[in-house]
Parts: sequence; C-alpha cells; structure tokens
Amino acid sequence: MLKQRVITAIVLASVFAGTILFADPKWLVVLIAVVMFAACYEILALTLKPDLWAGVIGAIMYAILFWVFNESIDPRVNYYQSLAGVFGWILISGFLFFYRFSGKWSLSARLSQLVLALSLIWICGHGLVFIHQHFQHGGWIMLYLLTLVWVADIGAYFSGRKFGKHKLAPGISPGKTWEGVAGGVILNVLWMLIVFQISYGWDMKLWQFILIGLATSLISVVGDLYESILKREAGVKDSGKLLPGHGGVLDRLDSIIAATPVFLSGLYAAGIV
Repeated sequence: MLKQRVITAIVLASVFAGTILFADPKWLVVLIAVVMFAACYEILALTLKPDLWAGVIGAIMYAILFWVFNESIDPRVNYYQSLAGVFGWILISGFLFFYRFSGKWSLSARLSQLVLALSLIWICGHGLVFIHQHFQHGGWIMLYLLTLVWVADIGAYFSGRKFGKHKLAPGISPGKTWEGVAGGVILNVLWMLIVFQISYGWDMKLWQFILIGLATSLISVVGDLYESILKREAGVKDSGKLLPGHGGVLDRLDSIIAATPVFLSGLYAAGIV
C-alpha cells in the first residue's frame, strides 16, 4: 500500500509541478477545472448520492461555471472570496469540537454540506489560479503552497506512525494523533526556512513567511478532518477510487481546499498582493 501510495504521489506531484512551472497558464486552468469536476462528483456522491449521469452532468456544469467565471476574477473579488474561505474554515474548526456521528443526516443537512463544500472548492480553485497568474513568481509561490500541505502530510504520517499515542479526533479520524500534527508542523518549519533562504521570502519578512506557513499548515489538518466527517456520514472509507493508494480526488485535495484561502489571505495581509 505504501509503495502504491508513493508512486501515485510522485506521478501527481510531477503532473502538477510540470503544469504549474512550465505549461501555458491556460493549461493550469484546464487542469484545475478537471480536478474540480472530479471533486464535485465526489462531493455529490458523499452527500446527495445521485445516480451516475446526474452526478456527471452536475459536475460538468460546475467545472464549466468555474471556467467561465475565472476570467472575471480580479484582486478585489479574490480578496473577499479568500476572506469568506477563511471564515468558513474557522466555523468548520469550531464544528469539529461539537460534531457527533449520526449516520443519518437529513436531506437539508446533506444539502447544506454540499453547498458549503462546493463553495470552498470554488474559492480554492480561483485562489490557486489567481496566485499563479498574479505574481511574478506565481508558479513557484503556488508550488510552495502545495508543498506546505504535502510536507505536513508526510511529516504527520511518519511521526504519527512512530510516536503517535494521543488521538487528535477519535470520533472523526481515529488514525490521526497530536504527535502526527506536531511532526508535520516541525518538518514544515524546516521546509519554510529552506524555501525562505532560496526565495528571499518573495518580499516578505521572515516572521510573516513563517506565520503564514504555520497557519496554512495547521488549517490543512482541519480540511482533512472535515472530509473525514463527510465520509463517515456517507459510510465510506474513501471519497472515490480514482487515485491508487490514496482513494479519491478529495482525499488528496481536502487539505489544499482549506489551505489555499488562508495562504492567500496571508499574502494580502503581508501586503504583497
């Protein structure tokens, strides 16, 4: 399982890194639209559970809307979208403390979760495109954002397996531990210091660079836990089967959905947007 997981991760990282750094920006929009199609389909399956073709048609419409509205996203709109995303993830963070498994959410509850999840995915998608197209070194900044999530995940996985004793959220994701979170944060701080030396912080001060990185790293855990709630209520282990060793697209995207608006809001706060 670990070997399959690593191979899939390398392939995904190569595709995204290559597209982000070397492809025409239009191809990045295409790639993100495809990912959003898959994410929307999986969210529909976790909440409303429509039949195959209804799910596919709904996901296609969602991806097309993203494509159409992408051209009209300017810095001001993206600013408010990012703030809305941060506010949404703060509310979800609070929800985690009060969540209790039911296994029988009402239609209205499942519909509200669908709207919330699709809104957060939308904000993430436009935030990623904005970062890539707005900054002089947008490709590298976007790749750095993704690596913050990936490094935190790697650090949490191995430190959790080695030292994990205290459960982070046993009622949501029994495998996650506080030791895993700490390992992910520590590894990420080391990664931040390395990137800062290479990039000179993209005009940010060191304390701003570290603070934004820490906030991004920590909120990514919330994204993971929120998706775990949706899967538990749907009675499934993975959001899908598209990615060998990882499950579905949402199983890889959940942390990035949470991390993107927090990271971008940090860039606004630092005054470099």
